[in-house]
Amino acid sequence: MKPAALVLLAALALLAAFTLPAAAEVGSSVTLSGYATLARLGEEAAVSALLKSRLDLQSRGNDNVRGQLQLDGWVGEEAALDVPRAWLRVRLPWLRLTMGKTRLSWGDGFVFNAGDVLFGSLDPLAGDLSAAALRDQTAWLLSAYLPLGAFSFLEAAALPYGVPAGPGLADDLAGLLAPRTFAQLAGGAGLRGVFKAGGLKLESGWYADWAAKAHKPYLGLQGHLLADWNLSAVLAIPIDDPQWADAGQWLAVTSGLFHLSRLGGDRSLSLRLEGALRPGARWSEASGAEALAAADPGAPLYGLLLFPEAALALSATLSLQARALLSPVDGSGLALLGAAWSPYQGLTLSAYASAMAGDGNDLYAWDYGGPALTLGAEFVF
Repeated sequence: MKPAALVLLAALALLAAFTLPAAAEVGSSVTLSGYATLARLGEEAAVSALLKSRLDLQSRGNDNVRGQLQLDGWVGEEAALDVPRAWLRVRLPWLRLTMGKTRLSWGDGFVFNAGDVLFGSLDPLAGDLSAAALRDQTAWLLSAYLPLGAFSFLEAAALPYGVPAGPGLADDLAGLLAPRTFAQLAGGAGLRGVFKAGGLKLESGWYADWAAKAHKPYLGLQGHLLADWNLSAVLAIPIDDPQWADAGQWLAVTSGLFHLSRLGGDRSLSLRLEGALRPGARWSEASGAEALAAADPGAPLYGLLLFPEAALALSATLSLQARALLSPVDGSGLALLGAAWSPYQGLTLSAYASAMAGDGNDLYAWDYGGPALTLGAEFVF
């Protein structure tokens, strides 16, 4: 990123922090997170350190007009800035409009969600599994929300620029403000409806994905029977000349179970299991040039992926966590074990050990992600 862009972004954030309180009540918070990691890199040990900061400004006191601005900064060997959220929401007598950079949660699922046709929550994850939200990508969008009752509504959304590949800002204002023709837009537009009857939630929608050149209709169910459960299915139908004989390759299905048990006092145990099923994807292990790690673009799309999780709260300040991403087709996985301790208000100390288990041709190969230990500290004020 060019220095001019960094200076401009920092100036805008400071201006917002000092001027917004004069116009309206603003809630502000700063989160500082530091991490130190010891990992195996090839045949050698490697050490890395990273400091992340987040400035979060949110409007308060007006239920009809709301806004939020988030500024993220990373400092390691180099520095980077990003604006993950910058949005305005207006509530009219019969309609709610949202515009700016944010995230809309279509469908249900913590990691795997076939109903998330806007951002996509079907691909395998790689890397850090310790985050509170494993899928939190945002994009520039415009949405209109029309309530139909206490628990039913319609929502239309458009993402003109699509979903960015990762965090980052335009190097200059010329690239940010450059007009684009409809043919150059790489986003999409869609509509969903959510209806609730008794304890069952039904969600259905459609999204025209211009970048993938596909129509994506989806259907989702969510309810509770001993545990919270969800089931979703989506089709990715090519816009140009769809071959219906290949319909099995367009289908993806996700499901999930979540249960929280109170153990007395501040103790609790939560269990989660999610899966992503692609009937038309690969059901045999890739090898040679076809074998890529989960973090690489074009990694094999296997027919089944699983995400189990267990979290044990021993007290109000101490918790343990275990998570894994499993690829049963090639017999590989990524596992994480961690502990978090909050001795003081706003402060959390954490330790996480992670490793991949799989041979060199697997999605989660030991050679790619050997054992790693990460120590972290987070302070919110």
